[in-house]
Formats: sequence, C-alpha cells, structure tokens
Amino acid sequence: MNSCHQFLSTMASETNPPPAKKAKTLAKSWKLFLTENFGSEGNLYGLQDLFAHGFDSTGYNSRTSATRATADTAVRCTTECQANKFYTLRLEHRKGGPMAQFRGEERILLFRSDRPGAIAKIIYSSELPEGNESSKPTSPLQQGITAAGDHGVESQVNHAYSIAHAKIHVIDVKSQFRGRDLGGLLFSEAITSLKSRYCNDDDDEVEEVGGNKSCGPVKSNGCKQVYDVECMLDAEEDITRHGKLVSFYEHLGCRVKPTKRVQYVNNNDSETYRKIPMQIDLHPPKANSPFKQERARLRRRRFSHLVSSKGSFLPVQLVGSFGKLSVRSHTRQEVMKLDWLVTETPEGIQFGTTNGHLLLATPCGSVSILSPGDEDNEDDSDLDIDTDVLNSWTHFVPCHVSDNDNTESDDRSQNESSRSLWVLRTCHGTFLTADSLRQTLSCTRLPSFWQANGANLSLVCTSDTPPRRHHYRKCWKVSLVCFMKAFYGACNSKCFPITQFQTYDYVSSMRSRFLNFSLGRATLIEALGWIHAFPAHPFHAWSSDESITDFSPDSAPSLRTLCFLMAETAREKGLPDWVQLVALFHELGEAVKILDPSDTGEMAESIYDWTISSRSRIVGCKIPQQATFREFRHLNMDEEDSRYISDTGAYQANCGLENVSLMWAGCEFIYYLLRHNSTSLPEEAFAMIRFFLLGDWHEHREYSSLTNADDEDMLPFIQEFDALRRSVRLKCVECGNLTDEQCSFLWDNHYGDIAAKYNCDHVFNW
Repeated sequence: MNSCHQFLSTMASETNPPPAKKAKTLAKSWKLFLTENFGSEGNLYGLQDLFAHGFDSTGYNSRTSATRATADTAVRCTTECQANKFYTLRLEHRKGGPMAQFRGEERILLFRSDRPGAIAKIIYSSELPEGNESSKPTSPLQQGITAAGDHGVESQVNHAYSIAHAKIHVIDVKSQFRGRDLGGLLFSEAITSLKSRYCNDDDDEVEEVGGNKSCGPVKSNGCKQVYDVECMLDAEEDITRHGKLVSFYEHLGCRVKPTKRVQYVNNNDSETYRKIPMQIDLHPPKANSPFKQERARLRRRRFSHLVSSKGSFLPVQLVGSFGKLSVRSHTRQEVMKLDWLVTETPEGIQFGTTNGHLLLATPCGSVSILSPGDEDNEDDSDLDIDTDVLNSWTHFVPCHVSDNDNTESDDRSQNESSRSLWVLRTCHGTFLTADSLRQTLSCTRLPSFWQANGANLSLVCTSDTPPRRHHYRKCWKVSLVCFMKAFYGACNSKCFPITQFQTYDYVSSMRSRFLNFSLGRATLIEALGWIHAFPAHPFHAWSSDESITDFSPDSAPSLRTLCFLMAETAREKGLPDWVQLVALFHELGEAVKILDPSDTGEMAESIYDWTISSRSRIVGCKIPQQATFREFRHLNMDEEDSRYISDTGAYQANCGLENVSLMWAGCEFIYYLLRHNSTSLPEEAFAMIRFFLLGDWHEHREYSSLTNADDEDMLPFIQEFDALRRSVRLKCVECGNLTDEQCSFLWDNHYGDIAAKYNCDHVFNW
C-alpha cells in the first residue's frame, strides 16, 4: 500500500503526459475565443446586457435568496411585462426645500430609472456649533499644537476640533426592496456627505445641491475649517425586531449611548416600540505626511461616492458553489462577505460595496477591496500609485460567450439566454474567478465563467465552460453532419444523416448497434492503456499560450490517471474492493473511439462525442424540471411527441430504473459490457456505474413515477460514488500523469487480483 502511494506522490515529476488530442484541440479554440472576444475594438456590455434576461421588476425581497444560488439555480419565472421592464437604480441628494421639517435638513433618495417616486430614503440634518470662531484654536491642546507649529516643530499630539452636530431622522426602504443592504447604502452615503462637509479639508471640494455649488465652512484665512461630528439617531424597534436594528447600526459603526435612557412609545397601532439612542462619531483624517494627505484627496476626487457620481447601479450578489463569495481586505487578510453594487461606467463595470469599498484586481492576481477615499486607512499604503492607474484596476469588462457554434442559427429560448456564460476581464488581461474550495474571489490567467441571473440579481461563478455547453446542447438538438475524410490519399465524403441526438429513437438505434459487442476483443487493462490518450477534463479551459506552462494541454492529466487516482482514493478510504474496481473501470467507454475509429472516433472529433461521461437523463418520458441543461430542452424532438410527454411515457409505472433507457453514453455502454462478459460484480456495482450520472434522480429525486423499492435500496451507494468522483476530479485538475510503469505496478500488485476475483481479468468482447 505504501509503495502505491509513493508512486502517486511522485507521479508529477517522473513523466511527460501523452499528446491529448482533444485537450490540444480545445486549447486552439480558446486561443481563437480570446482573439475574437477580447479585441481592442470590441463592444462593451452593460448592466442591461447582463441582467435583462429573466429580470423581475417587482423588487428583490420576493425572490429566492441568492445565497442559495448555484451554477444550476433555476431562473425564476416572470410575466412577460415584468421580463421586459428592466431598470437600474440611482441616488439623488436634496437639501432643504418646502418639505423640510428640520433645520439643516438633507435627504438622499433612491429611485428606479423606470418610474417616479423614491423606493428608499434617508433624512438627516446637521448644524455648526454656536458661536463658532473658526480662526482660533478651540482648546489649550490645540493652542499647544499651534505654538509648536510656530517653531517649526512637527507636533505629535492629536488635534482637537470644534464639534458639529448631526442627526439621522429617518431611514426607510420599501419592503419589496429589502434584503440587499440598501439601508446601509443610504446610511453610508449620508455619512460620506457629512464627512465631506465637516471633516475633510479639501479646499476645492464642493457639493452640488439643487444645482448650486457650496463648500464646507471656511476659515477667515480662506482655508476650509474641519470639525468633529457627533451624529445621533434612534433605533426604533418593535417586538418582532428586538435587537435587529441595534445590530444593524452597530455593524455600520454606531454605538448605543449608555447615558441615554431607552424610551417606550406607542404609535396608536397596538404595538409598543422602543427607541434606543445611538451615536456615531466622525473625525477629520489624522495628521499624516503631506504625501498621504494628497493621496487621500486624489482618491476622494477619483473615487466619488454614488450620489456625486450620479451613476446607475444594481444591487448584485456574487455567488459561488456554496453561497455568497468572500473577499479579503488588502493587507489584513480579513475575509468578508459583502453586499455588492455593480455600476456601469464607460470603461466597463465596477463592483462596490454598500459601505463604499471598491473591488480591486491587482497585477499579481489577488483581489481585495479598496477602502473608501475619505477613510484614514494605512492598510493599503502599498497602493501608492497613480490614481488613474488604480482606477483602472477597479474596472472589469464583461464579455459574452455564445452558446452557438458557427453552424447554428436557431433562436435561443429565454432560459437559454439567462444561463449563457460571461467572463469578467481585468485591465491586466486576467479574469475574475472564485476559488472553488475557499469560496473567495481571485483572478486567473485562464477564462473563468459566470452566469448572470436577472431574476435574483446574482452573478454565479460556474465550473461550466463553452465546450461543455456545446456538448450538452448537442445532446438535445437536431444536427446535420457532413465532413470530409482523407483515406489512402484520396478525399472521400462521408455524410451522417440528419440525426436527433439523445432521443428515444436515437438511443434505441445505438443500443441495437453496439450491444451486439462486435467491435473487437481486448482486456480491461488494455482499454485503460488506450484511454491514456484522452484528457480527464475534456471541457477544461486549457491554454494554448506557451507562456502559461501550468495550464497547457501538454500538462493535462489523462483519463487513465483519473481512473487510477479515483481507485486509490477509494482504497485509501477503506471502501470495498469492488468499489475500487468500479472506480478504475467506469470511464472505459471512451475506448470505443479506439475500437471504432472510422465512425465513433471521427464523429467524436468533429461533431458529438457520446463516449464522454456527462450528466444523464431518462429518454422516452417527460423531461423533469431539474434536468441538467434544461434550457436546451426546446431543441429536442421528443418534447413534441405525445408518446413521451407524460411522467411514465414509454414505460410502466414504477417499473424500476433497471428497465428504462438512459441517454446513450460511455458509462451506459460499460454497464452492458460488464454484464455481457459475465463478470461477477455485485448488483450495487452495476447500479453505481449506470446511475451515478443520473443526477436528476439521486440529487433532485425526479422520476418518482418510474422508480421502485429496489432503486431506493441502491440510492446510498450511487450517491456516495458520485460524491467520490466529484471530489477526485477536483483534485485531479492540476495533478501529473501516471507512467506506464506506475500503472503496471498498481495493477500487478493490487487491482489485477481484484479483477480476477470478480472475473474481470479475461479478454472481453467489445
């Protein structure tokens, strides 16, 4: 056992992988993909291009939580009028006016772009201290600082400032728009406005209110006077929200005032409310070096908040396989889950948080958040670069990846459009992605794909790729295949007829053709050698750029390596020996391309490769709602055949999955191959090989009208095997290849004996 693991641990350094033809073919297509979609003259896509499909105009709170979304999350159905009414949000700052009820009142209002009337608002007021003498120090401490300054000595003592007073009177978000921290956004914008007026000493900083420009309070010498600000508010909670509002404001930086008494009020609605006095203190920036002060000023000008930028935006959640994605602060390495706002700009899109941070992609591939320009932060001092360059690091260019190849012209359905792929490119030529294990944002030199969901306003980082979508699309659609074959120096035209892939009739014809097992004779260990020519990840985004050596197709692990690695993992976990054997043999269906090169082999290279292990479904009955890539179902002719549109279709009720026809794929062929050649594997082994790809059943519990008690008994074995395969495939993305000697050693010292035990060591009829 230890010798086997020594071989596995050293496999990456001892061998060069074989020429994986399919991986290299895909690498060439990626090079073409990058050239065509990321040219300097390409059009920029905006928010409507990303989120218009499936967009719901009724609000956000009624949708399924995006934290539960995955790459295969169902798009919520909307009415025709809702789907066509796309809108964005904008903020507007107003001061005073006839509706004002407080001295120095200001309002920040949140509007939809498609209709009048605010959907959220914050009302606050502020005023200067009475008897302000702006030209004089306000305390003996400040006088000492002035005196020290007269002698040219840099004081190490903090300034003391006069105190301006502010109060937040109302924060209100309409119920259907809650759940995206829009209240936090309004609060952050109000605090930014107060800081801009009272705390920042930018002489040229002005605010535009009602068309008039005004600056903050000015000293007698013409310089801007700065103040500390005490901002008060009351957290008014009813019995159903006890403690929630206090926690919300504490998260925003407020604190409960211990010297103030909690008040209990009755608003004549039979409910008793309590008002908890709270406060947040705002201070001018610390007296850092002139360089850092100038850097802060430049950032405040360049990275203006949403009110002053007057930009349109949408609240969006960035989602991975297991929920909301996290991002790290720039140097503290603190991992945070944040609520995001995506803003459309002439350079692309920006991701900001509701508290004013910006998502930043660095040249080294890390992704972090840029602190707001008006905060005094030392943790991003290594970003002391030109402000325009830093601004370019905060922009991402969305590029759409078509589901259609050059020969397809049929219209896409609404669901198909909403599940199509996007990439988000940085100015460094890298792509925004999510670490599949840590669930944190990062950048990669290979394209990483996202699905934009307009129904719940989320961007989902998916493991899907264009080749994978093309493959599954062909599982559903009619295809006219005609290509040339060179044979003995002459060009002969070989034409496949119009074929409907993966219909009931197609599967029946493939079973008739291949289940007579007349392709040839070979042992299973010979077949393992053949599949060394095929990549373990046929749809992976391998690069054809020779400078990206870590991701070239020449380093792609082979299918044989994946099989041995999965068998060794099952062995290490202490699983039964027949499970280890199933793990070793389950991918052997691709060997048919070697045994049948003129038909299956050529068709796999040019049109459709049925031997690849891909998610399956039952043919000859109603397609379930949770079917994999169900957005392509409108392309399948069985959808229009009355024989196959019921839950049972061509089968008897509760006949058992053993008696149904699955999509014709490599694992389906291997299932029948092992049965035909009289192996003595247990029934659980056969069920694992045949049904681990039927996720519609063992994940989503579809086909209840066809399953029976025997299927339920097999279910735990199938689920465990599928989970094992998924975990090993993730680990195998960057592993090296096993040599022929290593594979022979593993077979001779372990797996050969197991194969003999279950009568799998003889010559098979294929």
